[in-house]
Amino acid sequence: MVTGEWRSARRAGVFEDGAAIAVVGLVTLALAGWFWQLIDAQPWSIIGLTLDRVSASIGLLIALVGAVVYRFAWRYLDGEPRQRSFLRWLVATVLAAYLLVHATNLALLFVAWSATSLGLHRLLTFYGHDAAMVPARKKALISRIGDGFLLGAIGLIAVHWGTLDLDQFLAQPQAPSGWAAAPGVVAVLLVVAALTKSAQAPFHTWLPETLEAPTPVSALMHAGLINGGGVLLLHFAPLLGREPAALVILTLVGSLTTVIGVLAMWAQPADKRILAWSTVSQMGFMMVQFGLAMFPAALLHLLGHGVYKARAFLRASGVPPRLAPARPLAPWQALLLALAGSLASGGLLTYGGTAGVSPAKLALTAIIALSLGQLWPIIMQLPRRSAALPLIGIPLATIGGAWLTTTLYAGSAAFFAPVLGTAPHHTAAWAWLNAAVPVAATTLLVLIHPFLGVITAHPRGRGLAVHARYGFYLGIIADRVVARIWPASRRERM
Repeated sequence: MVTGEWRSARRAGVFEDGAAIAVVGLVTLALAGWFWQLIDAQPWSIIGLTLDRVSASIGLLIALVGAVVYRFAWRYLDGEPRQRSFLRWLVATVLAAYLLVHATNLALLFVAWSATSLGLHRLLTFYGHDAAMVPARKKALISRIGDGFLLGAIGLIAVHWGTLDLDQFLAQPQAPSGWAAAPGVVAVLLVVAALTKSAQAPFHTWLPETLEAPTPVSALMHAGLINGGGVLLLHFAPLLGREPAALVILTLVGSLTTVIGVLAMWAQPADKRILAWSTVSQMGFMMVQFGLAMFPAALLHLLGHGVYKARAFLRASGVPPRLAPARPLAPWQALLLALAGSLASGGLLTYGGTAGVSPAKLALTAIIALSLGQLWPIIMQLPRRSAALPLIGIPLATIGGAWLTTTLYAGSAAFFAPVLGTAPHHTAAWAWLNAAVPVAATTLLVLIHPFLGVITAHPRGRGLAVHARYGFYLGIIADRVVARIWPASRRERM
């Protein structure tokens, strides 16, 4: 009996040591790859894997987030009987995500894509109770939809281009078989697959419902795995930039998802739910940037959001943080300040070289300016002992925000240019309409935000807030569809 317990403890120790070595080794490999690309931007390929500046940067994010989450989980689940199983699936999921980032053989890419979904499902269902199983089942079905669309795209590439090598496929703009519509069809299939992976409407409802999973799962999912759709689109960026239909779908769906996510986020009472709906809206904005063919900006957003969300979920307490009381502003005052800040920020961004004749650049500049404009009412409402605070804080925030934005965008465009090239400049009528949609959506949110208090004070407004809190009931509709396709087991109904 004692010998058996000793052997069991020894095996546990070996596993923990092996998993820790794997995580540390992955971080070391990712750091080495990133510094290599920093020195020499030439891509390096071997057995269907490619290291370039894009894959090295995202791979480093995945490795670092994976290491932090692994260490957190090792302590968070201390004493849990199934801790080893959880850590095993955690490490496997991180390795699959790392493989997905570097895979340029399409068969290997599909395997990694599916493996991340499988690993996430096992992590989401770790506790096995109904509150976790229902959204996990929904996520599994949505993942199978994404798998089908991705497999369809890969199948078309194999049939019409005769290759499973991503670089060879991207080097041939048209299908050798002569089917003129093949590139557009492949692009649309890839876009739908990406939308399922990154929780875009109507495939988003599972994400805010997975908060019953262990905290390390939330951190890993919101900081890394949710970016899988963005990773797929970055793999095929040269193709997407040439296909208007794919860009328009990304912009429309991304704009809709952003609006739904922001409205639902404003209505949430708990910190973790706020963070979850924030991820939905942020993924929507990332898709908007892809739809505008601003690929370096989308990649920069992916990296920044991943770092922020990992920290936010690992520190989340479940209730909103206590903030210092704000100086009240009338809604119209807050709106005028936000619009004035947007105009000032837009002028600085244009002067800094962010905007240009491209509709996409103008749209991204307008969206960033509208976002920076929100700093003005925030600063005016801060508790202050000196009347000079707004006179100092507003110019500093506006100039600093505009300078930081232009610097980061210019830096990311230059750093990732060896992989992503220069952004395509579409100037046709569809491109202007495509650019107008996300600007209109962002403007709508800016106009609504100052009047939230007035809106919720009205009976109909309170009803709207309730609808928003429940995500406009899209999740309930999705649950009914899933229940017909995949009924709950008897144990889960108990």
